Amino acid sequence: MRKTLVIRTLLVTSASLLVALLGINPSQARTTDFGVRGGVYPDGENPFLGAEALFGVGESKHWFGNPNVEHVLADRGDLTTFSFDFHYDLPMSQPYTVWVGAGPTVIHKDENEPGGRDTTDAGANLLMGVGANKGEVRPYGQLKLVFAEDSQAVLGVGVRF
Repeated sequence: MRKTLVIRTLLVTSASLLVALLGINPSQARTTDFGVRGGVYPDGENPFLGAEALFGVGESKHWFGNPNVEHVLADRGDLTTFSFDFHYDLPMSQPYTVWVGAGPTVIHKDENEPGGRDTTDAGANLLMGVGANKGEVRPYGQLKLVFAEDSQAVLGVGVRF
């Protein structure tokens, strides 16, 4: 039953990402960036690794879609999040950019112990970050607040290319 829910959640998340990517006009498709990130879920003191896409939304050069996945490297069990965040780059004339954003997330916990239970939880993210806005490889840092049954603050760093 739970595995069916996880598969259904993964399919809905993947379909949402595909619809969003298909909705990008050709000029935006050329500016879709990809990235990798890592950091820590401080409540559990567990590191995570993740991947993301970043693309412009609409005609504005300030709104971005940022679908991403993060996998927490836990001692016991697994934690994976699937998020579709949106963020707004604050207007600045600096070699860096500052953004604020939000988006829905799905959190899947798989407890790999006898008697452990798998759970899937829906939530929402609030985020803020700062990063380089020029160059082929752009490093960044981000603070994300995850509001769900098990709310957490997540610190991450990454690179987009």
